[in-house]
Amino acid sequence: MRIPGQSRLKRQEDALLGASGLIERSRSWSPSVYIGTIVSLAGLTLLLGLAAFALTPSSGSTAIWWPAAGTAAILYLLYRGPRWQAVVLVAVLAGLSNLIVGRPLSFALGGTIVTGVEIAVFGALLGAQARVAMLASTRKLLRFVAAALAAAVSVGVLGGIMFLLLVNANPIDTFATLVPSHVSALLLIAPLALVPLPRQTTPQGWELALQIASSAAAAAVIFLTPQSGSLSTLALPFLGWAAVRFRPIVAIAQVLALSVVTTVAAVLGSGPFVSPGTAPPIATLVQIYLLSIAATMLFLIASRSERAELRAQNERSEALLRGGFIGSRVGSLFVRTDDLDGPDIIEINEVAENLVRGQWFENLISEWVSSGSEDISSEITLDNGHIVQVFGRRVPTEYGESILAVQLVDVTDLVRARESLEKTVTLERQMVDELRKISSQKDDFVAAVSHELRTPITSIVGFSEELDESANEEQREYTTIIRRNARRLTEMVEELLELGRMTAPNPVRDRSDIDVEPVIREVIDDQTMSARARGVTITYAPSLATSMVSGDVNALSRIVTNLLSNAIKFTPEGGVVEVRTEIHDEGASLTLFVDDSGPGISDADSLHVFDRFFRSESAEKRLTPGTGLGLSIVRSLAQLLGGTVEIGRSARGGARIAVTLPRVQETQAV
Repeated sequence: MRIPGQSRLKRQEDALLGASGLIERSRSWSPSVYIGTIVSLAGLTLLLGLAAFALTPSSGSTAIWWPAAGTAAILYLLYRGPRWQAVVLVAVLAGLSNLIVGRPLSFALGGTIVTGVEIAVFGALLGAQARVAMLASTRKLLRFVAAALAAAVSVGVLGGIMFLLLVNANPIDTFATLVPSHVSALLLIAPLALVPLPRQTTPQGWELALQIASSAAAAAVIFLTPQSGSLSTLALPFLGWAAVRFRPIVAIAQVLALSVVTTVAAVLGSGPFVSPGTAPPIATLVQIYLLSIAATMLFLIASRSERAELRAQNERSEALLRGGFIGSRVGSLFVRTDDLDGPDIIEINEVAENLVRGQWFENLISEWVSSGSEDISSEITLDNGHIVQVFGRRVPTEYGESILAVQLVDVTDLVRARESLEKTVTLERQMVDELRKISSQKDDFVAAVSHELRTPITSIVGFSEELDESANEEQREYTTIIRRNARRLTEMVEELLELGRMTAPNPVRDRSDIDVEPVIREVIDDQTMSARARGVTITYAPSLATSMVSGDVNALSRIVTNLLSNAIKFTPEGGVVEVRTEIHDEGASLTLFVDDSGPGISDADSLHVFDRFFRSESAEKRLTPGTGLGLSIVRSLAQLLGGTVEIGRSARGGARIAVTLPRVQETQAV
């Protein structure tokens, strides 16, 4: 339902948010405007002081109302220079007004001191808060009221003492008259500089005219018709109208106008406070009336500004929450349950609206309500094949209603992806099993063929050696070729057999303590003929300490054989292959170094030299014989023996291959 004028009122309240006051705006004034304002306020303060003296009842020594206190406070608040200068200026104006009306110099000096103290106390208690529109909140308004009250009390105390000393007046009566007159002036006039002044408001000419006319009519009834004080509050509803519907300055101006009319009427002997049988003094009644109106209007203005700020905060919070609710990629809704009409959706976003179509959701809510459970978590497959996860919780309300907060998550894509991943993993496992079977069959085939080749190759070697003994020179060349190729075949078969043993599921090797030096010398003897045929020299430098390792002697022999034969193949004629052993790691390890003076191993090839059947591009170009299994077998056997293999650059310019094995300590070897 739309309330007439509601949007206009909201715009008015929005204009109050962050609105600055007169003091803040004065900072942007030009020097001429600022100086003119200060001079005008000083002149107005002087004139109001004279007017207050002129309107002082003949029966009293103090004015009913002292509006000069209010304008002096505004002058103090707007003054840009040092504050003490403003205090001195206001005090001098008070003394000057006393002199002009013909009061003695003693009165003028006393008025100067009292007014200066009043403004100093007022400004000190306001502090830095006076630089903003402080009447926009109740807390700051209370501080303003406290400052005004303290300033008025200081006037009452000092004024009572002064009048006692100068004219022997009753200090209590003086205090009772001065305090209300000054505090009402501060509360009615100083707010002109402290209320928020919104720059943008909706034009309300007809309503403002009607309100002003109504207020004027009420004032006419109060002050122009014969009656007692019973109608004095007739103006309050119309002033409240101004405080709620218009800019704060409008309400303050009307209250100020009413105060002037009330004071003048009381002095002239008319109005609701001047009638036969009036018990309290006229001044007291007038001040009570003015204070009541001032306090009421100020609190209405402050509460209106606070309401606007609170509403703005609520709107920001609501917009934030609603933005997260409406724009969420998760379906969200709130359901009110009613035993008579069933579930009633009171809030829902677009995602949830697309998911709750059909009977399934109503059935789910009914089952949840019947179960009495506080929470729900379920996965539902819809008729269209979509899979939805449902999460819900009961939310208690202050009215005793049962509100269900529900979240719906469409996990169809997630479930499909999970199922697809499971199928893919299953296929991958099947493929791995097939590859393992194929690899096993390949290894079995290689092992079987290698075993079958060993016997005929052995026969070829044996018969070629016998033929060599009785052959002539030409025939001996042929038998030499036969023996050389037979040895290559033998080496290849041995490597293939070794490869088959390493790839077996549980390779079994005998372990014992082995002296490395005899094994190395035996391999060197076996490779000497091949090295001599290629013009390569083999040197050996054993370590001085005992070179005992634990492992299989055949595995160690194969490691040395492969390293040495590989070095001989890649070392050019006239080159050297250096073999040496060293003990390090405080005797815990033994390292076998094989250095050659060949071309070495490139950085690119070093990443793959331990791969099975890998042959470098340079070896292919030079037609260097080999299977590409030698170094792969070396690394595998070294790992079986608990060792490591490293490749580096030899000091001779070729490759260096270092095999490090755990060494058997001498105490263990004994």
